[in-house]
Amino acid sequence: MNRSQKIDFLVLILLAMVVVPVILLFDVRFLTSTFLFLGVPCLYLLYRKTQNLKVVFSGVFFIGVILGFGFDFVQTFNRAWIIPDEQLVIPYRIFGAAPVDELICLILWSLLMLLVYEHFLEKKRVEHVDVKHFMITAIIPASASLLFIVGAFFFAPHYITFKYSYIIFGVLACLPVIYCVIKRPKLLWHIVKVAPYFIFLFFIFEITSLYLNQWFFIGHYIGYVTFFSFRFPIEELFFWIFASSTVVLTDYKLFVDTQNKS
Repeated sequence: MNRSQKIDFLVLILLAMVVVPVILLFDVRFLTSTFLFLGVPCLYLLYRKTQNLKVVFSGVFFIGVILGFGFDFVQTFNRAWIIPDEQLVIPYRIFGAAPVDELICLILWSLLMLLVYEHFLEKKRVEHVDVKHFMITAIIPASASLLFIVGAFFFAPHYITFKYSYIIFGVLACLPVIYCVIKRPKLLWHIVKVAPYFIFLFFIFEITSLYLNQWFFIGHYIGYVTFFSFRFPIEELFFWIFASSTVVLTDYKLFVDTQNKS
């Protein structure tokens, strides 16, 4: 990183630390915490004129909206996690299950990861997505999967009912990472350079949210992690806190930003 990027990285760390007392003092709801933890750093990086925005927003649509909503919908349906109604700023659940607040969170979550990657790691600038590759390998299969999930919800819910849904779908989400371990280890090593920031950010997001009862866990899990008085699933620690940034950025590089061979 150059000097300017080091300053920007320090600002991101400070922003994450500064919002914690604000969130706790005002006992904010889930969407407000999401904006403070994820939206504020997004605005800062956009102000810093991160490039490749067309590619980034294509990635957000694919990862945050299509894949993210499908994953979240199945987990909410199986009660892998619950955001209580009193925590919702927008009191509406899509198909009566997934909160709109959570979809907004998914969009900001994916946007922040892509902006951080583009700002700190990407040296080459690509202004456009390879549309043919993007549609064939990403949008069409992901949209078909989402349509299957929604259709199953209405007509055959047993097809999307899983006792251990978090670990099942978490492992599926990690398949592109496993591919990179075998076939493109240099790309994976490049991507994980930003993982420590997101591990730090998502961990404090998790703890403050549990403290304020913004979400809770009542599903089936392979085990639990205890941190002082806070208890959450091992799946949450591994798939969201530790691995989600690597998963998202791997998807981004394999399916969206394919013209830039990092």
